[in-house]
Amino acid sequence: MLKFIITLGIFSMLNCSLAELTLRDKRQAEKLHITLLYESLCPDSRNFMRQLGPVYEELGPYIDIELVPFGKSASENNGALFHCQHGPAECEGNRLQSCVISSTNNQANQVKFVICQMFASDYANADKCASDAGLLTDVEHCMKTETGTKLQLQAELVTNRYRPSFVPTIVYNHVFSQQLQDKSLRNFRSTVCYLLRQQIALPLTLCQ
Repeated sequence: MLKFIITLGIFSMLNCSLAELTLRDKRQAEKLHITLLYESLCPDSRNFMRQLGPVYEELGPYIDIELVPFGKSASENNGALFHCQHGPAECEGNRLQSCVISSTNNQANQVKFVICQMFASDYANADKCASDAGLLTDVEHCMKTETGTKLQLQAELVTNRYRPSFVPTIVYNHVFSQQLQDKSLRNFRSTVCYLLRQQIALPLTLCQ
């Protein structure tokens, strides 16, 4: 009898765990996945951030965003050296943003930090931008160690998956579409709203 009760308890726990995983997967599936490939010193990337901020503030609960600061950069000798479109300062900025982004899973804080840093006068403002975004991270350690290198190599892997011809590149649900890219650059909110309507039942108050 005791063996039966223990077995029943284990079975119930497994069922609960599976139910939680299923619910988590369902919540994730209900979100629009957006991969943003950009560069820290790219004027077009900076301009796009003016759209990203308000859209994420309005529709954040329905978006799963992946911020990838790399763009048209390239690594050499497994990360011993990076070459960036806008020079060494951009390589530093990309690395810095990778370090801070990786310090949290809170996407709202990630977006807030990146937008702040993209419009900052220099990288000395990284700590202030991180603080304003509610992030506490040892940026200096990450920047100066293998951690920062690995993060940028990972950003390169993600970027090369899509081979962007223009920066920023916006990818929806892991599939690049030139048509959606062009629409996103013109009106990001309209594009996101259109895709969300195809994917989930939005509250009537949103995307009006």
